[in-house]
This record gives sequence, C-alpha cells and structure tokens, in this order.
Amino acid sequence: MTEKATNLQLLVRGLRLRCPRCGEGRIFRRWWTYTEYRECQRCDLVYDRRGESLAFMYLSTAFLTGVMFLVLITLPPRGSLWTYRVGLVAGALTLYAVTMPFRKGLAIALNYFNSR
Repeated sequence: MTEKATNLQLLVRGLRLRCPRCGEGRIFRRWWTYTEYRECQRCDLVYDRRGESLAFMYLSTAFLTGVMFLVLITLPPRGSLWTYRVGLVAGALTLYAVTMPFRKGLAIALNYFNSR
C-alpha cells in the first residue's frame, strides 16, 4: 500500500480524475459519457460506497448556478435580450457539462478524506 497522501495530494488526484488513495486508478471509464468505475483497479477502493458524492455534486451545481446568477446581475444585456438569454443558458450548460467529471472526482476525493 502507498504512504498516506497529504490533503493537497488528495484534491489534486480528484481533479486529475484518479483514485484518491493510490493516485493510479482512473475514476471514469469514459468521462465524456460520464461512465465511472465502481472501484479503483489498483487498490480496490470503492469510490462512491453510499452515493455520498451526489450531495457534493448538487451543492457544486448550486454554486455554479450562483455564479451564473452573479453574471446575470453584474453583466446586463447590451444588445438583443434574446441573444443575451441564449448565450447565458448556453454558457451555463457548457459550464455544468465541462466541470461535471472534475466535480465528481473532487467529491470522491473529499469523501475519502472524510473517511480515512
């Protein structure tokens, strides 16, 4: 077994979409389709034993929604309102989709941090 990782190493491993315990095993089979492994292929750590990372995913989605709300308040439309709305929705959906695997990896790392 490997030595105990520092808190920063755990976060970096989660953001790299790797196992928080060993740093070797991948969390996702294919992150673009959001297909994840149940456990690490190297150290057999079960990633999401009780579905705890979903709470973090919901909270982080709420955070991103708050960020988009701040954008809405601080950057009022300068031209067409329709274009502004479409751009805002497209930006929000892109932000959610692109960050989803990283938020899940971070959630798994934080769950491991809390359980060790």
